[in-house]
Amino acid sequence: MLIEKEKVQRAKEILGDRNAFIMAEELRLEEFDERNLKALCCYHHENTPSLIYNPKDYRWHCFGCSKTVDIIDVFMQKGMSYVEAVQKLFQLAEIPYGFGELKVKTKHKYHYPKEVICTNKDKVYAYFNLRGISKETVDYCDVREDDKGNAVFNYYDTNDVLTMVKYRPARKIEKKENKCWCQPGADTTSLLFNMNKANANYPLLICEGEPDALSAVEAGYANATSVPLGAGNYQWIEENWDYLEQFNEIIICADNDEAGQKLQKEAVYRLGSWRTKVVEIPRIVKNNAGKDVLVKDLNEVLYHCGKDFALSLILNAKDSPVDSVCDFSDIKSVDLNELDGILTGIKPLDKSLMKLFNGTFNILTGVNGSGKSSLISQLVCQCLEQNKNVFYYSGEMPGHQTKNWINFIFAGQRNVKQYQSGDSIFWRVTPEAQKGINDYYKGRLFIYKDGYDNKVSSVLKSMEDTTRKYGAKLLILDNLTSLNLENNDNNKYEKQAEFITSLIAFSQKYNVITLLVVHPHKLDTVRRMTKMDVQGISAIIDLAHRILSLYRVTPKDKAGVPRKNGVGWYQEPIKYDVILDVLKDRMMGFEGASIGLYYDRPSRRFFLNENDLDYTYSWDTKQYSEPLPFPPPQLEAREDEVFGK
Repeated sequence: MLIEKEKVQRAKEILGDRNAFIMAEELRLEEFDERNLKALCCYHHENTPSLIYNPKDYRWHCFGCSKTVDIIDVFMQKGMSYVEAVQKLFQLAEIPYGFGELKVKTKHKYHYPKEVICTNKDKVYAYFNLRGISKETVDYCDVREDDKGNAVFNYYDTNDVLTMVKYRPARKIEKKENKCWCQPGADTTSLLFNMNKANANYPLLICEGEPDALSAVEAGYANATSVPLGAGNYQWIEENWDYLEQFNEIIICADNDEAGQKLQKEAVYRLGSWRTKVVEIPRIVKNNAGKDVLVKDLNEVLYHCGKDFALSLILNAKDSPVDSVCDFSDIKSVDLNELDGILTGIKPLDKSLMKLFNGTFNILTGVNGSGKSSLISQLVCQCLEQNKNVFYYSGEMPGHQTKNWINFIFAGQRNVKQYQSGDSIFWRVTPEAQKGINDYYKGRLFIYKDGYDNKVSSVLKSMEDTTRKYGAKLLILDNLTSLNLENNDNNKYEKQAEFITSLIAFSQKYNVITLLVVHPHKLDTVRRMTKMDVQGISAIIDLAHRILSLYRVTPKDKAGVPRKNGVGWYQEPIKYDVILDVLKDRMMGFEGASIGLYYDRPSRRFFLNENDLDYTYSWDTKQYSEPLPFPPPQLEAREDEVFGK
């Protein structure tokens, strides 16, 4: 359950200065001056009172150690969760509020873990003590010990229900030994560790591992949580979306290795750069003895440098003073092959483009029937195969038709059956394959709902929500003509330019790939296109990072035009079904590449050889030894004719 912060603030306002007296009693403050509301700090040793109550924000603040607490923090220090602390606050302020969901299990058919009951934590205490973490912190975060001496991390949901239990050895881990595991027989949910002890009124710290979260608490930053299943798993963003949206500020504290930096970047993009700061863990620090040592995470900083230094890194998390600019010297030099992106799966195209790069705006064009839907569907399949989620807006095809097209490509020839109706031959994906494919892209492929308005503002909002919540990396808009630019007769081109600029800004802000389908101008003759044939204002051509064009080869093209003397050709025959032209490539700095592709009707796949056509996506775990069910005639041609050797 999530509690409105406004109600929490209202409860504090009702109590007024009673907040100070209640907290003073709970903390047993010494030399409490009831008139001036100050006392000796209970968080560090001092002889002169420096803990002072601020009646404006209803908090105690120590000017000696910088510790700040409100009444909820104090209740949580006494063993309550955040919800329990708020419940007690509301009771004191006599605010009626329903806490009926507290301790209630809400996940249907979920195998909840069993609570690990322990009466002895000696091994866990000793292990974390070696890492600079005290018994008090271990107990505060409810870390336990099982009967084998392993550390037990309890994950509670916002109802304070134990929802996941994770283990790790409370000792040095040997090579090839499991570093951590979840409770056997129980389900797992990507909650944040210690999230039920985080105060929604303060910045939330998200660390990469439980020991780092414990280190933050030890250093004095109690509003600390940890991602559940490692740096490479981002499911926690979607799972805790509503919970995370409560916080006005979020601090990311990841390891300083490659995986940690990737986690940091992804979290900033999806949680919102406007409210997200990052803790910079230095690679080399001076330890307490003044020697240089290598560190990789917050726990190692705590161990070598102490609480004050670890806390200072959190409190001084990096935030650009002007969101719209950065220091040019801070920009890292990156080679194109280091940039993340998506391979198209068409080897000659990937050789030419390297990949579709994150942070780019791309255009696909071609006349009707040239194969745009098949190419887009193939890109969707390849993207999902590379574990990247997809957003798809299809303004002309309804959702069921788009799904049908993508299912054919996922199925391949191995999972379709041929039917005949009169003189017409058609294919269907088998029911077994449809179920497997559906399970494969569940929670990863998102399509804009049929019937929702096609206003640019609505579609862009949906793109942003899908990117931030579900981590979409490829966003396809098919097509420009079907979008409502919300313009009138006088500002049509201005709105078009505004939309293109928005797509580029969106791609760069969230580090994603956007692909816009744009129809060509009406051509006076059937021919291959140039970039000047792309419909719309010149900004579309000028601002796009890449423009790809499809041309469907005609029977005349395939026949060629021989010379009259019978020797050679005026126009050589084209053996392919479709030509893919790279009309613009700002990333690689050149254009003009052309790739010939064959098309397979049963699977709706583009291919160049049997390996392409018979590619098995990972949803399909069967092993095949028999030949293709419907071998296309292109593969029966001589190899030197097919490949131009």
